[in-house]
Amino acid sequence: MSKLKCIQAKARELARSGKFYGWPPLAFELRFEDGFSEAREWLNRPATQDELNRICQEARKRHLNLQNSANEAA
Repeated sequence: MSKLKCIQAKARELARSGKFYGWPPLAFELRFEDGFSEAREWLNRPATQDELNRICQEARKRHLNLQNSANEAA
């Protein structure tokens, strides 16, 4: 797998984690990954940013819904 593909997979994995609000903190986190320089152009594309923002928002929404359900059950 190319370095770009690895960074793309890592970015989407991080976005699905529910720990990030959007692409800027993801890009910061990915700075420390091998292959970041190859992925910089991909990360700066508006379509990529929209995709990562959407994944982050959906993951955070799921995470909050799970938290609320757990709190209601307690």
